[in-house]
Amino acid sequence: MVSEVEKIQKKTSCEHQSECMKLVQLIVDGQASEEQIAQFKQNMDKCLPCEKGYELEKCIKETMQLRLEKKCVPTSLIDCIKKKISAL
Repeated sequence: MVSEVEKIQKKTSCEHQSECMKLVQLIVDGQASEEQIAQFKQNMDKCLPCEKGYELEKCIKETMQLRLEKKCVPTSLIDCIKKKISAL
């Protein structure tokens, strides 16, 4: 027997993808409000591109956290970067 959830087919294109991907970034970075998370989860249940985008971003963040080595940056490099940014 097929459940009601399985009967619902997800959209294959998202008419507001840029807004959804901004929301995905907030969620993945832990900066989204509970309301934004609930809104996105409701949308993701119906939209395949949003679901795939969320999974991809989440996977990228997890991989970066596992693979990147945290090192102290020399003060001279920090100063050089700040100087170049202020020159822009």
